[in-house]
Amino acid sequence: MDKIVRGGGPCEELSELYNANLYVPIFIAHFFNKPIQNPELLRTLYLEKDLSSYQIHKITKSRWSRASISDAIRLLGIKKEVRKPPIPRFGWKVQKNKLVPHKGEQATLQIMLKLRAEGWGYANIANYLNDKKRLTRTKGKWHGPSVRAMILRELKKEK
Repeated sequence: MDKIVRGGGPCEELSELYNANLYVPIFIAHFFNKPIQNPELLRTLYLEKDLSSYQIHKITKSRWSRASISDAIRLLGIKKEVRKPPIPRFGWKVQKNKLVPHKGEQATLQIMLKLRAEGWGYANIANYLNDKKRLTRTKGKWHGPSVRAMILRELKKEK
């Protein structure tokens, strides 16, 4: 029986698990190769798990760049059958394949714009919306940076 030794002393016997022939291909396939050299893993993550190239990049702990993943997906001809439509920005919704205003969200946007015109800060507006139980689209709380982004987008649209 093989024994694995750590720090000078013997550890438990791992004769069944300590077989380099079993582990070397796994490590090489998943950690040292490029995405283009792992078509099955890429296909599984992209199609079966429905992950984006960015999510795959995060799963591989940044060992594979997002660009190399996207390039490999394109070169290998891996395609999802149905693409998800883009999510409309806050204040809008899709109804019968048309973009229409969302009345509740539009009212929240108007409150944001009014308070900002009165000189309120973004964090204060977010706190006000949270106090008034005006939820985000995902039923979460408002935060200053997201309020800022929405106000700036609306002001840019008005110009």
